[in-house]
Amino acid sequence: MKKFAALTLSALIFGSGFLGAGGSGFAEGDSLKKFESLGKGDVKVVQGKGQKGPPTFVSGILSENFSKGNAKSAKAFLSEHEELFHVKNAEESLTEVRVTEDELGMTHVRLQQTKKGIPVDRNELNVHFNEDNSITAVNGNFDPELEELEINTTPAVNRNTALETAKKDVSAPEYVDFQTSELIIYPFEADYHLAYRINLEFHSATPGNWYVYVDAHTGEVIDRFDAMTGLGNFSDILDLEEITEQPQATAAQVKAKNEKAQEKRNELRGARGKGLGTTGVQKLMDISHGLDEDGGRTFYLADHSTSDMDGIFTYNMQNTSNQMWLYENDSASWKDVEYSGDSSSWEVVGQGPAVDAHSNSRIVYDYFLENHGRNSLDDQGMAIESRVHYWREYNNAFWSNGLAMMTYGDGDGQQFIPLAALDVTAHEMVHGITHYNGGLRYRFETGAINEAYSDTFGSIIDDRSWDVGEDIMGEAWLADGRTALRSSEDPGKFPVNQAYWAYSVDGEGRYPAHMEEYYFLPGNMDNGGVHINCTILQHSAYLVSEEYGMGREVVADTWYRAYDYLHFDATFAEFREAILQSATDLYGEDSEEYDAFLGAFDDIGLYEGWSLEENHRSPLW
Repeated sequence: MKKFAALTLSALIFGSGFLGAGGSGFAEGDSLKKFESLGKGDVKVVQGKGQKGPPTFVSGILSENFSKGNAKSAKAFLSEHEELFHVKNAEESLTEVRVTEDELGMTHVRLQQTKKGIPVDRNELNVHFNEDNSITAVNGNFDPELEELEINTTPAVNRNTALETAKKDVSAPEYVDFQTSELIIYPFEADYHLAYRINLEFHSATPGNWYVYVDAHTGEVIDRFDAMTGLGNFSDILDLEEITEQPQATAAQVKAKNEKAQEKRNELRGARGKGLGTTGVQKLMDISHGLDEDGGRTFYLADHSTSDMDGIFTYNMQNTSNQMWLYENDSASWKDVEYSGDSSSWEVVGQGPAVDAHSNSRIVYDYFLENHGRNSLDDQGMAIESRVHYWREYNNAFWSNGLAMMTYGDGDGQQFIPLAALDVTAHEMVHGITHYNGGLRYRFETGAINEAYSDTFGSIIDDRSWDVGEDIMGEAWLADGRTALRSSEDPGKFPVNQAYWAYSVDGEGRYPAHMEEYYFLPGNMDNGGVHINCTILQHSAYLVSEEYGMGREVVADTWYRAYDYLHFDATFAEFREAILQSATDLYGEDSEEYDAFLGAFDDIGLYEGWSLEENHRSPLW
């Protein structure tokens, strides 16, 4: 028996009124009857067996028309249907996170569960209104036990002490690039903790983007995980060594250099330039120029050509981990050195990675603006900033939430060559889009959804294949027959790191394409499989596009829309419902597009209500 049960109610066809919901609340069964009487189609309820709180996903015509689709109306609806959604005091227990309106005229309200005004980690509810301000879906997490519990919300440990504890726990270097702390309620191992959620991001020594949970009463570390997003730290395929520490600039020196770079970029005039990318392809670029101290002219990778956004900038780190200079050249032609396979220094690697990062950032920006109406990563026109020549022979690329930048290593020439290829750039920038859309926790199922978004859009924007990373593979891997990092078309053609083989279904250690092949990894191995289990979801995207013949555009539009139906701790089962609801919104439940997504989920074994607990498989050895 599956962990979740689905209930579908036949709906009668009645006209909706124009009054907002109100009056006395409904019993659970009465709520379902009310929905049935309002709807013009089926009402779908996905409920977890033994699950605390509201159903995982409820969709249909669920209310009469409110005067406005907003947080107030959402809370009123949840209060009216308290028995079904298990929210007894919506006004006190839920706080508005954001309200967005989409191109169909629908309004999406995200609410955060709180206790005495303190956020409950992981618990968010989404309430969705159609263009008539009638509620059509509710999904997410809410823990009703917290409403009844007495929790001491006065910390005994101060914030600075907790911060130092967190730094010591993850061996943070002296200079931390970005740090935040927030007091939260943290549900952990059947208990509730008042805790500081501390985010530490640093890029020297071994780079990390750590979330550390420190008990605000005892000062002990409750939990931790590294959320460094990107193509990954490649622990899924590589045995990595720690980066050798090198002398670095002081915090004051870094601040001075970075401020100088920021000042200079705003004093420049636009120009057109051209350059050679890493693989020798010539590319046209929007750049800038300005007078130098000697009266000559210097050219920079600074693109101010779009008035509605703050620009595209590419910085040269010159093999450091925490310094950067606005990339400059003495002419508009960026062709100093074509990549020769030696990644020991940026002078040898040359300008190719910068040309790639700069030109590809423009391609990805234009794609999202033209196809999804999105103005930059935050949809508010923020600057797109990239750093190249990070460290020496660095086999990685990553997005930084704290710095709001993409960073690219030069590779070691054996496993990877410089990593700023188009699909990799798209991958990293989509991590940024995911972050600004509310985020997906970089752990277990949710982290795999996060990675699947980045890989899938990487293959949509760079549409030559459904592989990711085919332009960054180094000499040794190519000789070994590895032509890409991951494949959405045929995930199993590439192996994962041998350390994970015991968790594969057959011991062969291939990337999975079906839920029966899911890797049940512990949290300290690839954050629970974020770079491995993602290929299952990516494979469904490939199937919809190619095997069902819907094309990349249908996949892109549906996946992009599904952001509104996800939340910070979404599961694979919730991802399935988010995609199907998005397909319903865009094409209708009776459409061939909807059938394609439903068929693809069946093909990969992601059936309604799939759960980790019900399907768990122990390692083979």
